[in-house]
Amino acid sequence: MLFRSIVRLRVGDDLAPATELLLRFFAEEGFTTDQATIAANVRTLAGLETCALFVAEADGACVGVATVSLEFGVEFGWWAEMGDLYVIPEARGRGVSLALVAAIEDFLRQRRIPGYQVTVTPDSGARHGLKDYYRRLGFAGDGRLLLFKRL
Repeated sequence: MLFRSIVRLRVGDDLAPATELLLRFFAEEGFTTDQATIAANVRTLAGLETCALFVAEADGACVGVATVSLEFGVEFGWWAEMGDLYVIPEARGRGVSLALVAAIEDFLRQRRIPGYQVTVTPDSGARHGLKDYYRRLGFAGDGRLLLFKRL
């Protein structure tokens, strides 16, 4: 498998490969978001200028996907979160995730965004060694606890 390129997808592009990778990612990680919601959110995300959807292509197929969303707050001004980063198992260890992260960082730098965060769930963090992976990429915790309330 020869890794070829990273492509930002937008409205009008074929979003099916990215959607399929995100469905696979959510299923593998045990997330409960239904398929129709994921597909609808991919379409919305692709149309927002404050978000980006990237895919990694190799040998004519999509082998990785990443998403990023901007937010604005009083403390930092514009900030972002990498919401998803997934590479199919067969393509891991070939620099695909690093290329996807680099595409996100280029997207953010072009918009003069000073930083971004990633959320690592306890289960996937332990299972995949994500805390160490993201630390090697320069991410660090600041002791804050992320709490969530469903409405």
